[in-house]
Amino acid sequence: MQICQLFKEAMDRYGIQSKELAELAGISQNHLSQFRSGRKWISPEVFAALLEGMDRLSPGSRAYFCQLLAQKPLLQAENNGNNLRELIEAADEEEIDEILLIIGRKWKQNAAITARYSVNVDNAIAV
Repeated sequence: MQICQLFKEAMDRYGIQSKELAELAGISQNHLSQFRSGRKWISPEVFAALLEGMDRLSPGSRAYFCQLLAQKPLLQAENNGNNLRELIEAADEEEIDEILLIIGRKWKQNAAITARYSVNVDNAIAV
């Protein structure tokens, strides 16, 4: 699989919008589209900016891309058998912020979840 395909897969999985990412990386949306489709290559500096922007928009997406590139899961080595609840309970404030962003993006992408919980969401209060 080509790097551009892996990059596209990571963007798609994490719900990263091309327009936002291109803006953060300082390139045109068309340039990003051409890279994602394999029609145009980018400089190492632009690639680094894209990876940084990707992770700013959706924390964990850069690590996922690297995992795809290495063709092995990173989380297994980091997880050491801990379940999700234990990982969340051990997370610091910054990691909790990242987790909530990821959950929010996933929720927004999944129409079934959104439809199920959309009643009175505007009036909901976080506790």
